[in-house]
Amino acid sequence: TKPSQVALRRHLNAVKREQFPWMLEVTKTAPQMAIIQLGEAFRNFFAGRARYPRFRKKGVHDRFTLTNDQFRVEGSRIRIPNLGWVRMRESLRFTGKIMSATVSRVADRWFVSITVDTEDPPRRPAENQGSVGVDLGVLALATLSTGDTITGPKAHTALLKR
Repeated sequence: TKPSQVALRRHLNAVKREQFPWMLEVTKTAPQMAIIQLGEAFRNFFAGRARYPRFRKKGVHDRFTLTNDQFRVEGSRIRIPNLGWVRMRESLRFTGKIMSATVSRVADRWFVSITVDTEDPPRRPAENQGSVGVDLGVLALATLSTGDTITGPKAHTALLKR
């Protein structure tokens, strides 16, 4: 039978109390999101869009994902379950609904990637700035039909003078 997200979740719930008791100590969304991502990986494999999913080694590309009800962001700090308040380098730059956060480790440093659902920025109509013809040349980089010339970088002559 093909493994699916539902089958993987049922199997994990059946065996986690006796085989993986440490899973009861961590936040519930970390294994849930891992199962969801594994289900997507199997679906992409059976559709022919990806290779067979492989296990990640412990300590290499460590990461876990939290849903929006599992963490809180206030200013330049984030509250992670079972860890507490953690300082961030900068505060959120975007306003909107916070969807999820992925905590990952790269070279023994931890990073948080926060997904925010923002409204589309209002699109302003482009102002008509006129049109101009461009002639690309050898002596000058470009000559415009208005008579302006744009000189290109002359790295060789600058280095010869030095």
